[in-house]
Amino acid sequence: MNRFIAEVKKIVPLKRLNLIKFDLNGQEINVLILEMNIDINVGKKAELIIKPTAISILNEKCDFENVLKGKIKKITHGDILSSVVVDVGGIEMESITLREKADLKDDVFVVFKSNDIAVSKVFND
Repeated sequence: MNRFIAEVKKIVPLKRLNLIKFDLNGQEINVLILEMNIDINVGKKAELIIKPTAISILNEKCDFENVLKGKIKKITHGDILSSVVVDVGGIEMESITLREKADLKDDVFVVFKSNDIAVSKVFND
């Protein structure tokens, strides 16, 4: 499981749905939360989590919900799947992908949907 800390920059409430914009070392992450039952405000930090299988790695930038620029740190190949670890501004993010799709350049883009990421903890300091 990928876990990292980001700061809340903006909250957009839309009836029962909320869009929270986070800053992760200068890069924006969008998170959709239904029925927000956590105490979160602009300026607070939160731990975000996302499964490695929910992350895709691309060689070229695209227009997607969440796109983070990073560098390949390590690729471990299995028989069918590969684990790709990317350094995103000092934070390691792992993606599990088909081995045949793990032919990647050094500079890559980590992409994921805004509803695949969750807020696991909010820090009150």
